[in-house]
Formats: sequence, C-alpha cells, structure tokens
Amino acid sequence: MKFYVHRDPSNKIQMIPYVALQMSKLADADGLLLDVGEGTILLSRGEMSTREAMKMVSHLEQMSVDLVKQLTEASYKALSCPEGCKDPLDEFDEDVIENLMGCGADLDGLRMLLLQEEAEDE
Repeated sequence: MKFYVHRDPSNKIQMIPYVALQMSKLADADGLLLDVGEGTILLSRGEMSTREAMKMVSHLEQMSVDLVKQLTEASYKALSCPEGCKDPLDEFDEDVIENLMGCGADLDGLRMLLLQEEAEDE
C-alpha cells in the first residue's frame, strides 16, 4: 500500500503516519533502520526475521517491476537525445540498462527524460 505524505519542507520535524507503521507492523519497534538513496527512503527493522526479509524481497521485486514498467512507458513518450550530448545513461549500471531493454524500454526516450530532468534542476 502506498501513502502520500503532504509535508512542509520548511518544517524540520517529519512524522511517519502511525497507520503506516501499524500496517507495516513497525508500530511496536524500538528502533528502525532508514536506508537512504537519492529520492528514496526504505524503512525497516534493523534485524528482520526470515519471514520479514522474504516479504521485503517480494515487495521490492514488485516495486522494481512497477518502476521498470513506468520507465518503459515513459521512454516511448520522449524524443531521442540530441546529437553531441553526453549520454545520461552512462551513470547507470549496465545490468539496469539491460533489464530495461529486456522489458522493452526505449533507451532514447529514457535519455531524453533524464536530460529534461537535468534541465529542470538547473
């Protein structure tokens, strides 16, 4: 299940919705492990049981499939990379690129989307 958290970036105090902690069975945890990546946070118990670890792997696998589908669809909506531009896909692991290609992603579309995001960040 996904939750959208509306937040005020100027407020330095962040709260995790209690119902999300209840549904994830983390409400009673004494401590939580935050695994942080650019644009993502994964919250879990520091020490997971075998069952929890297997469920997490299953959940991450489904999220991965959903993200690959999203990228594949988005790749078809974008234009190709202009001549002479640095290939923005170079920063990603070859296995990720091969996985996306195997799922039918259009690499030129992904390049264009990455270039558009870079332009928006500038």
